[in-house]
Amino acid sequence: MLALVIYSVAIYAVYILESAHEASNIKSIGDALWYSIVTLTTVGYGDLYPVTVAGKIIGLFLIIGSMGVLGFLISEIHIRFQNYMEKRKTGYYGCDYKDHYIIIGYNEFSRKVAQQILNANQKVAFLTNDRNQLELINSIYEKQNVYALFTDYKIFENFEKINMSRASRVFINLEADTDSLVMAINIHNNYPRLEIVAICDNMDLKSTFINAGIKYVIAKNEIASKLVASYLFEPHVANYTEDLLTTSVSDFDSDIEEYKILKKCVFNKMPYDEAFYKMKKEYNTVLIGIVKNGIIHKNPKLEIIIEEGDYLILISDGASKNILNKLFMLSEGVANRE
Repeated sequence: MLALVIYSVAIYAVYILESAHEASNIKSIGDALWYSIVTLTTVGYGDLYPVTVAGKIIGLFLIIGSMGVLGFLISEIHIRFQNYMEKRKTGYYGCDYKDHYIIIGYNEFSRKVAQQILNANQKVAFLTNDRNQLELINSIYEKQNVYALFTDYKIFENFEKINMSRASRVFINLEADTDSLVMAINIHNNYPRLEIVAICDNMDLKSTFINAGIKYVIAKNEIASKLVASYLFEPHVANYTEDLLTTSVSDFDSDIEEYKILKKCVFNKMPYDEAFYKMKKEYNTVLIGIVKNGIIHKNPKLEIIIEEGDYLILISDGASKNILNKLFMLSEGVANRE
């Protein structure tokens, strides 16, 4: 501010000194300002210049001072641009996602989970406190469906930059089970309606997670042991099960999906058996269950009535997915709302 005041006084002084001289071409404050701008930018048109001794002395200071001012301006612009790019890179400005999936912590396992979600055309927001993880995420994923936020896990107010309150679910995948448990408890306390999926290496901690209010807790060894056992005595079942757990990418991939029943959905108020036969005959899709009031009914009674707010669980191939999305008027998954 002081430099700006001094610079303005110098311009005004040039105007006063030069405008009073007959041979001068600086006759107005506008001329003096133009002369200062041309001098500041080092263009030097030569159309305006001081002729008086005092005017030349002040002009000399303007020239010398302009070098410092110009350097300062360029440096300041560069610094501000760098700060902006750094904040944008770290996710400081946040995203406008909703009904998306948040993954806390990044490793190869997180990458595979995220890829399955992205294959279903859903959006993913990563939260990490490791700059190397941030660099890796930004180098792998396109910005359209993936957002990454770099922040200290202790600064909980920053979590809202990825719209955690509007997320569908959050998946916690930190290196240490204790860190995952603390993170899960903090999120549950701040976002009690948000459903949390946590993974742990120690199977003995699964009950601790559940007692802390975490709805879905996965023990890696437990899932792996069940799948390996299935491969041992029912290899075809295990192979089919693994295929169903993977989001379909091609038209020939099979996939288990769930769709929410909206008020205008064709299956609303329809008996389960009627929906079962209609799906198989018209859409090559097998209806295998229904979710009512958060309770899963596997192979339910045929007379059960499908109602608004229920979820239908079904098996279909990739070729039927677009047809089903139009039929249910939304895409697969529990993140979708009317």
